[in-house]
Amino acid sequence: MTRHRYFNTNTLWVDLEALDALLRERDGVLGLPMIVNRKTVDPGDSSSTDVVQLESAMGAAIGVFDGARALRVSRRRFAPVKTTNDLLALRSDAYVLTDDARVVTARNGPPLIDLDNRFYKLIAEFDRRFPAGAPSLVECERLEVVGDVTFGRDVVVRGSVRVESVEHVGDGEVLEG
Repeated sequence: MTRHRYFNTNTLWVDLEALDALLRERDGVLGLPMIVNRKTVDPGDSSSTDVVQLESAMGAAIGVFDGARALRVSRRRFAPVKTTNDLLALRSDAYVLTDDARVVTARNGPPLIDLDNRFYKLIAEFDRRFPAGAPSLVECERLEVVGDVTFGRDVVVRGSVRVESVEHVGDGEVLEG
């Protein structure tokens, strides 16, 4: 911890001697499960060429090492951005940058965000629907957006809110649920 103070859940620390011994024992194969992701070359164009991305879940590697351990880091201290749901929370005031350059939640954890994948999955589509930036989510527990909704400037979301059947949330609106 003193040498590598900052790392995330995508980080694996492996004893190289243990890895070497295991690879020798298994003829160079760890035997991790294969993940097959079917995609298109251009994720924004469903008619582009189909491709297959092959991956292995490195988290599964802990199962092949005797005595391996996993460490759970609270979402208060860890802000993964895997989807535009995560990106919206991170761009909002639900997270703050501390004086020592850490990104942490402004309260006990980030809000749960569920944006309609038909309209918010890709960054360009996402940005088009939040042209003035993210709404205030510091007091939000959950935000669900169903349909093609554009958000205005200085929107505030409090509590648990479901937005649907509207095309635009106007500047300065407060959504409470």
